[in-house]
Amino acid sequence: MNTAIIVAGGSGSRFGTELPKQFIKIEGQEILSFSVYTFLTHPQINEVIIVSHPEWVNHVSKEYPECKVIEGGVRRQDSSLNGVRSISDESENVLIHDAARPFVSKEIINTCLSALVNADGSAPVIKVSNSLIQLEEDKATYMDRSNIQEVQTPQCFRKELVLHALTAGIEDTDELGIILRLFPKSRIGLVPGNQNNFKITTQMDLELATYYLESQVA
Repeated sequence: MNTAIIVAGGSGSRFGTELPKQFIKIEGQEILSFSVYTFLTHPQINEVIIVSHPEWVNHVSKEYPECKVIEGGVRRQDSSLNGVRSISDESENVLIHDAARPFVSKEIINTCLSALVNADGSAPVIKVSNSLIQLEEDKATYMDRSNIQEVQTPQCFRKELVLHALTAGIEDTDELGIILRLFPKSRIGLVPGNQNNFKITTQMDLELATYYLESQVA
């Protein structure tokens, strides 16, 4: 059994709006709704959980009655942990996805689940297009971008592994980072991501999302 957890606990403060970005509408639909629909209609996803900011739980429960809705925590990893702790006992695999990535495809979900068959975890990645440097005490050093990959979501794991990682007290920006720091020898299957599976973090990203939707119906 596979459970998808959509982390939608942000308050919108970093985006610069009173309305959390996951509830902003593009082409008449909330950003959150796109990934919810993709997971709900995927034949290999048996359960969808939305982790919501406490102030928005009632709204999310009303708008997405087919999903289990729970309260998020202070940090991203707290919200993910709340989600993992609420999954069904029968579930073996957990897919954790950013609510701000509305255009995740069924193909990415397919490849992540396929990679998980022979791995402890899996995640979609894309090549880095910009040149990179590393700064240490104001000293810049060259980084070979051919060895760097940008990680997207969903990030998929065996339930026991991600539960152990999220309760270990290690902080990072995502679940994969925590697991790689805690269990560096974990078998991680990296699969091709997609440029359309971008995360909406700025107003420009929001404009890009609108343009993308318009191009799909043109």
